[in-house]
Amino acid sequence: MTEWQVVNSIPPLSDHTCQVWLLKTTDMQPWHVRMLNDEERKRAQSFRKDQDRARFIVGCALSRLVLATQLNIAPHQVPIDRTCPICHEAHGRPRLPYGFLQWSVSHSGNIILVAFTTDAPVGVDVEWMNTAWDFDVVKMADGILTEKEIAHILQMPANDRMRGFFIYWTRKEAVLKATGEGLNIPPLNVVVSGPQQAPRLLAFTGRPDGTDDVALHDLDLGFNYVAALSIFSKTQKRIEQYDASVLMQQGFGWKDYYISQKFKHLLMKILSSISRTRGTEA
Repeated sequence: MTEWQVVNSIPPLSDHTCQVWLLKTTDMQPWHVRMLNDEERKRAQSFRKDQDRARFIVGCALSRLVLATQLNIAPHQVPIDRTCPICHEAHGRPRLPYGFLQWSVSHSGNIILVAFTTDAPVGVDVEWMNTAWDFDVVKMADGILTEKEIAHILQMPANDRMRGFFIYWTRKEAVLKATGEGLNIPPLNVVVSGPQQAPRLLAFTGRPDGTDDVALHDLDLGFNYVAALSIFSKTQKRIEQYDASVLMQQGFGWKDYYISQKFKHLLMKILSSISRTRGTEA
């Protein structure tokens, strides 16, 4: 299994690198919510399941911590825009108004991945494989895999077919997420190399610029997860993989700030309440 490096500071992001950060839902801390903007807090509260809420919060918090370091501002000041270009609601692909710094978030099970580049469109996808599923590759592949890809999966040993499907799926989804359009583009439009081959984009229907500038990478997360990364860039980028557990626990200087801000907010509410009470008594 590939090592995910634990760091004591957020490394600078260069034009020649792509950072991928690994988180878990158990990394969530109460002070993370203090970094979110009002729209993000509202969306977090809209999730009915605690796990879905945790995945969203830690994904937002990690994004803000890393972007804040690159922009040299506080995490809560990072001007993340999630406006959907179709319905104009705040659930679209996250982006910055300046047009630089690209990132992609994916989560499944208790794992969250966030990938960053300075300028190249990037997409990351992770999928959890529940081995208790009654897996039917033909049903699962409908509208996702081509007939040739399905035939390839069916030639694999039965115990390998679920992983084979998700290797195809994550590679395709990583490419689609890098475009910013996601599943608005049919996965059948994307043809990728098979599970036993090096990751590569072979064809992309409707994309005249071709496939030469698209780099695909598999990410190793262990037996029950499959993940892939896609970068649209004319120059090759070095992939840096980081374990975010220490960052999410310690905040690298921001934890104490947001905890103190919480107590400062509570103190201001108490003082305001006392002031109103005294005014009434007078």
